[in-house]
Amino acid sequence: MKKSYSTKKWSGSSLCLLILLGSCCISSGCEPQAKYERTDSIYAALEPNSVLVAEIDVGSITITGADVTDCNGTAKICVQAPTEEEAQEIAEKVKINLVPSGKTLTLKIEKPHLKRGRWVGVSYNVTVPKQTNLQLGCDVGEICISDISGKIKAETDVGKIGCKGISGDIDLATDVGEVNVAYCETAPALRSINIETDIGHIDLTVPTDFSAAIDANTEIGSINTGLPMTVKGTISKKLHGTIGEGKTKVSLSTDVGAIDIK
Repeated sequence: MKKSYSTKKWSGSSLCLLILLGSCCISSGCEPQAKYERTDSIYAALEPNSVLVAEIDVGSITITGADVTDCNGTAKICVQAPTEEEAQEIAEKVKINLVPSGKTLTLKIEKPHLKRGRWVGVSYNVTVPKQTNLQLGCDVGEICISDISGKIKAETDVGKIGCKGISGDIDLATDVGEVNVAYCETAPALRSINIETDIGHIDLTVPTDFSAAIDANTEIGSINTGLPMTVKGTISKKLHGTIGEGKTKVSLSTDVGAIDIK
């Protein structure tokens, strides 16, 4: 998983990856694959204002905030291999561990060494306290977050990121995928909103009475907003604007894609 948020150039191998994903062929080659799935329940105590860390190679991460004092939900394990027997054998060796350390809970995946033409995907669907801070990563797959008031840091290589009903600072990045963010109407004062994607649309819905200094830019695409703001310069591929007193620092960037602020 790439950790750098700097601008990246696309290589032939990246395009091949997209083609493989589009044809639903993740393993090398496109030989027929058998599938085996298993769903595990996961549970661990988690106090409000703690940190939840989760990273996966292939799959999805869905996090929902609620008035609870734990992390509970499911982990769906999906394995593909040349035969169903081998897929089941691999799946039985995959373990989901919840590792606490102070006020941090980490969801870790333990899986066996995989031969060529085999792969393991894991999809989390969990509920946590609304005040949880999130650190999430996914190589190939989607991240969905709702009703969280803590800080959110999330990134994908290939896959979209969606946040709704949130009310905290965010730092979101994806190489290929759209990013959709909708804040609560009554979100408190924010420090920063940072969203970056190489290829993908950015859609940001801000809370009412929003005060921000906004920097937005796209290489290929458009910037659209219906919000009243003071703008410096000409709006084309770049926008530098201020809403109210400019308290929240907002940075929105995409190489290829439109940016909508509303």
